[in-house]
Amino acid sequence: MGEALESWSAGGGEPVVRRLWWAERDLWRQHLLRLGPEARRDRFAGLVSDAFIERYCQAASPFTLALFGAFVDGTLRAVGEFALLDRDWPRQAELAFSVEDAWQNQGLGSALFRRLLVHARNHSVRRVYIVSEPGNLRMHRIARKSGMVLSAEAGELEGRLELLGPSYFSVMEEMFEEGMALWRQAPDLSLLPGA
Repeated sequence: MGEALESWSAGGGEPVVRRLWWAERDLWRQHLLRLGPEARRDRFAGLVSDAFIERYCQAASPFTLALFGAFVDGTLRAVGEFALLDRDWPRQAELAFSVEDAWQNQGLGSALFRRLLVHARNHSVRRVYIVSEPGNLRMHRIARKSGMVLSAEAGELEGRLELLGPSYFSVMEEMFEEGMALWRQAPDLSLLPGA
């Protein structure tokens, strides 16, 4: 994570990037609702309303979606989404991320994207995709830096990357980063059902 966040220049401490617990998904919904019009367009490849975001979050399933968050001074400011596309083999997933306006260009998107790729690899996903509008230059830069091949498809840009399977080092990397993130900022256990 340190490499991706070398450009961090906002006030406060270094952001914490960690997997969100499913009980924390309301933080994700609140984050998406805070996105400005351009950030919403970048995330959803089009303009969307608050009602759309509410429905999108409500329909999410913990069986196909994993969320990773970047917390700045304890507040969720960016989210990476890992969505399994089907249950066929080889496995495929779509990746997406969103960064609130005031925290863009700080390395949060790159850090989340890298975490998404490691997570995908460790879950035996062979191919990952992104879909974005042609004007989402930040996403394209991050995707190309990660080795994705971008192509135009019906007014959108699609990125595709073939992944290797998990390795000892990729599994240990994910475990170490998640452990360090939880040590730096444990989730609020009062959010868990029955707490």
